[in-house]
Amino acid sequence: QKRKRHSANTGKDTSVVQDRQQQTALFNEGRLIMATDKAAGRVLLPTHTEPLHYDLTLDVDLDKFTFDGKEVVTVDVKESTTSVVLHSKEIAVSSVSFVSDADGSSAVSPTAINFDLKATTLTFVFAEPLTVGQGKLTIDFVGQLNNQMAGFYRSKYTDVSGASKFMASTQFEALDARRCFPCWDEPALKAVFKCTLIVPTNLTAFSNMPETAVRLLPGGRKSIDFMETPRMSTYLLAFCVGEFDFVQAKTEHGVLVRVYTPPGKAEQGTFSLGCATRTLDFYDDFFQIPYPLPKLDMVAIPEFAMGAMENWGLVTYREVDVLIDNAKASSQQKQRVCTVVTHELAHQWFGNLVTMRWWDDLWLNEGFASWTQTFAADFLFPEWQMWEQFVTDDQAAALRLDALRTSHPIQVPIAHAEEVEQVFDAISYCKGACVVRMIHAVLGPEAFQKGLQNYMQKYKYTNTETTDLWQAWQDASGKPIQQVMASWTEQMGFPLLTVTSESWDAAGVTLEVEQSWFLADGSAVKPEEEKTWTVPVIVGGSSASAQPVDLQSDKKFKVTIPLSDAGESAWVKLNFGQHVPQRVAYTPALWQRLIPAIKSKALAAEDRAGLILDAYALTQAGKMDPAALIRLLAAYENEDNGTVWDSLAQVIGGLYKVLIQNKEVFGNFLAFVSKLLSKVAAQVGWEPKDTDGHGTKLLRGTIISMLGKYSEGDAAVNAEARKRFDAIMADPKDPSACPAEYKVAVLKIVLRAGGEAEYEQVLSLFDKYEDNAEKKHVMHALGAAPSLALKRRTLDWATSGAVKLQDFFYPILSVSSSSKEGLTLAWQYFQDNFDRYETMLASASPSLFSAVIIYSCGSFASAEKAEEIEAFFKAHPRPSNERRISQMLESIRNNGALAEKFLASEAGKQELWASLL
Repeated sequence: QKRKRHSANTGKDTSVVQDRQQQTALFNEGRLIMATDKAAGRVLLPTHTEPLHYDLTLDVDLDKFTFDGKEVVTVDVKESTTSVVLHSKEIAVSSVSFVSDADGSSAVSPTAINFDLKATTLTFVFAEPLTVGQGKLTIDFVGQLNNQMAGFYRSKYTDVSGASKFMASTQFEALDARRCFPCWDEPALKAVFKCTLIVPTNLTAFSNMPETAVRLLPGGRKSIDFMETPRMSTYLLAFCVGEFDFVQAKTEHGVLVRVYTPPGKAEQGTFSLGCATRTLDFYDDFFQIPYPLPKLDMVAIPEFAMGAMENWGLVTYREVDVLIDNAKASSQQKQRVCTVVTHELAHQWFGNLVTMRWWDDLWLNEGFASWTQTFAADFLFPEWQMWEQFVTDDQAAALRLDALRTSHPIQVPIAHAEEVEQVFDAISYCKGACVVRMIHAVLGPEAFQKGLQNYMQKYKYTNTETTDLWQAWQDASGKPIQQVMASWTEQMGFPLLTVTSESWDAAGVTLEVEQSWFLADGSAVKPEEEKTWTVPVIVGGSSASAQPVDLQSDKKFKVTIPLSDAGESAWVKLNFGQHVPQRVAYTPALWQRLIPAIKSKALAAEDRAGLILDAYALTQAGKMDPAALIRLLAAYENEDNGTVWDSLAQVIGGLYKVLIQNKEVFGNFLAFVSKLLSKVAAQVGWEPKDTDGHGTKLLRGTIISMLGKYSEGDAAVNAEARKRFDAIMADPKDPSACPAEYKVAVLKIVLRAGGEAEYEQVLSLFDKYEDNAEKKHVMHALGAAPSLALKRRTLDWATSGAVKLQDFFYPILSVSSSSKEGLTLAWQYFQDNFDRYETMLASASPSLFSAVIIYSCGSFASAEKAEEIEAFFKAHPRPSNERRISQMLESIRNNGALAEKFLASEAGKQELWASLL
């Protein structure tokens, strides 16, 4: 099949133009304006000029870490004005001129150039008004290749001879294209880009589009011209300059895909290359719009703040998220690489071809791509059971965060664009994915796909809002999607469905159900806070036939579930298949009916996982007795599914945090967990088998990690770990010494039982390993060392420069998660080194500082600690991390309250534990 190509300039989003024109009444010459429509409060650039085409040349100097730039921007002057305002940050402008195409006048230079450092804008003021119509704005400038992993920045890598060198690459989302060149840096202001890079002749350089010409220049330089891009947003432009190896292949539909790697690592790109070629064809067929560009490059970047970035035609990744050493990689890493690739390639359509109009609809990009990453990975590797794992991954993360009063709606108002940095979180990504999965269940696959295809076709190369997608699905299905989805994306939180009564007869059961806003702290909802959702009611039971999805928007409603056998052993479950992001509270009698279905595994894995996660959340909120939660945990004694054990690990890990403060209860808890683990641990063992599937490998990794944490001091566990540790140290590069699935657990177990000698051995592995995934094993393990002196040494090492900025928070986590003393130390170290952390991350992505904060103090579980941490951040404010800090504080208080609930309940008494041990 021949691939159809789309014109690079197809389409223009007239609604955006009209949107911006409506705002001109509030425009004051040369200043930012506030929008007046649905976007009230948005701080946008003035509307009198818009870019149509950028002709951009960058001359890159990797010795001085600078670049000289020249751009000629074709500008549409929409109304007569004496100023042009655009975005610019850390750019030095040397000359500016404007020439109108409309009246044939000669070039004019501005009388003033004004920088607004706070707003990151640049204003050119002209003596006479610019003529309405098109013109050319020419700017010469100089920029820096910074080391903060934002804008156009530098990374250090090691070449094939072992020498350290630098490369340059870009990270523009959300607001850092302006760090590379002056531009209209808003997603709705799409334009066409024609780029030229001037680099040393021995280096490779590439951008979003293929090369059109290469010219040799004096002084060992070359100039590379690239084809014009499609019409796209500034944040999707990208460049890379350096030394690379690559592997390549063509998709069946004819697109050339390359994976660029650091020198000497080409073979490690083979796995992601295979994922990419199959995924592009899958998306072509699913969206019924062929991938619009002539090529797709995927590049492993040595230093990268995020996981990956979906630049159109030039996707950039952390090395560990795109490179796989097949001999050493764990099942987790292969799955991670696959889903990161499928996520970023989904963006080539959802986000790049069709882009959100403003950052308040970020979820349109990230939520949809987060759903699609699982959808595509399930197609590529059905044996991985990705939809099972969705419940314990995306859905669990979404419900944890969205149960907080400090959460936010999926569609969160964004006034200043900088605020978007705080909503790259589990709401935009994971809850967004959950509501897409929910709507897929409501619509069915055919209407879901048809609506998406219509949406893509209608809005390609333009910008949209959430309601445009709802309308496309509504038109395709005839269902009231706008009404259904408004309650899920425009208001914060999610519903708790409480079964208030049950009525059984020979034909089945009728449940009376009440919906309410679920809050993790169980606090009362004031009358003015009351909210309801249009809830898709999806039910199942022991002998139930498939029922159509019922949409309920009333606060109280009835659900009838027909059963062919409604005897005493019959059971029913709401949210069957876990398709809806919600919690469900059953009557005690219904819980008792579900327990045998958990033990026998009559319930599907995603439902067994969902039940225990619901039960833990209900216990935290004071809506379930802690003793009932412990008894429910005991029902999983025969569990052998990796996804369900992931949910159990989350619940047990949460209880570990809150019970560690009480020595007696904590001892009983550890004994209980050890017993719960015993059967499955004996079943999976430590030795890998040739018959192991993907799920078994994941399960073994989970179980051995839990043994290491909850069976500390167990002689048999220590002996198994020591045997593998000795094999690792005998030959660190031998992949058979210890499977990667549980190498971190082995290192931790030996470190806990050892001393300085073992610490030195583990630390030495960091330099011996060349693979970043293996270096990460060391970073995750080191903090398990037994003494405070060695834990402090780990923190000093993490902040010494020996660890890349993108990774230095992993050793911090290894210390804080190692013990109560480790957590206290990490928090004290954070306070003592706060200024140092601020210097290290001065202009890096705020997400890195959020990680440092959460990994240093997020695991406390008392109101007193929350007060202490809150007081510290009042004295040392971090505006760009404010939302994450407030969410963390709420979680700490909730965990403290859960500890009190446990100790005051039957679960705080010896009798319960004795009955279970």
